[in-house]
Amino acid sequence: MIAINEQIRAEFALLFQEWSGDFPQTISSLPESGSYRLYARISGSSKHAVAVYYTDLKENLAFMGFATHFRKAGIPVPEIYCCSPDSLCYLQEDFGDHDLFEILQHSESSPFRELKMKLLGKVIEWLPRIQIEGHRGIDYDLAYPRKVFDKQSMLWDLNYFKYNFLKLIRIPFDEQALEDDFHTFTSFLAEAPQNAFLYRDFQSRNIMIRNNQPCFIDFQGGRMGFPGYDLASLLFDAKAGLSPDERAFLYSAYIAHIAKYDSAWPALMDRYYPGFVLIRKMQALGAFGFRGLIEKKKAFLQSIPPAMINLEWVTSHFRMEPGIPELWRVLRELPHHKGMQRIIDDIFKHPDEK
Repeated sequence: MIAINEQIRAEFALLFQEWSGDFPQTISSLPESGSYRLYARISGSSKHAVAVYYTDLKENLAFMGFATHFRKAGIPVPEIYCCSPDSLCYLQEDFGDHDLFEILQHSESSPFRELKMKLLGKVIEWLPRIQIEGHRGIDYDLAYPRKVFDKQSMLWDLNYFKYNFLKLIRIPFDEQALEDDFHTFTSFLAEAPQNAFLYRDFQSRNIMIRNNQPCFIDFQGGRMGFPGYDLASLLFDAKAGLSPDERAFLYSAYIAHIAKYDSAWPALMDRYYPGFVLIRKMQALGAFGFRGLIEKKKAFLQSIPPAMINLEWVTSHFRMEPGIPELWRVLRELPHHKGMQRIIDDIFKHPDEK
């Protein structure tokens, strides 16, 4: 958990007092997320909120602007109560402590198993509403760092994976051949229609559960894109532990929901979805490498073994439409490479370290 210094604590207290007209009685830090934002829960005599501090102004403006738009569209996202004059600090609605990830982790027991599929069904119904209805009238000038998940954005993700995972594992590859495959692969994915809101990080930790209903947070990286990426983020979330049968069921349910908006979506999803699963897996591995192997963050290290299981399933069951021989070879060998196995063995030998 990141400690909140006295200056930021004072900013939180002042903002809360200006919004609520009440002095805060408690200010408690919330656990660190996947970003570098600082969160705290603030409570007064009658009101409470989550306070956020982050120095990336553009990202803050994106989150607050998108949240305001989504709430007007009837999507359950946090209300933004107020922000500081410099927009580096803001107060948002508190959705509590329970997220979908928590439910998924306990889903082996029978009451949780039933609740898990019920909640996932609701999430799958909400996702195309966020992507299609949320897309209408949204201000993509807020999107940061790019308005569209285009070829340039995809290449950034693939190089993030190359430098923060592949090179750290020390798996051998032909760099020019790999770069050629990166361009072939991203050119194919960029052909997919990018006329939906791409949440960008639609995974179980960003779906809060309040009164047995899903609520959605952390969409500040949103932009225009192909909706299959978000579905891949949810169904192939490394630590979510969904079975192949569960993923197939939820994929079919999603297709039925998004087809209500346009009958062309099912065929487009069938063609492009495997590729977006693959690029999402590589983006996630880049994050696990940077935050886990470089920054030594325990939660990200622990995500690597299940990510390898997922990757092995993907490369065994999906076929990519474009020819990407060097990339495909690397991805198929990665879960079994001695460098990968050494890291996984070390994680299990020292589960409480880092």
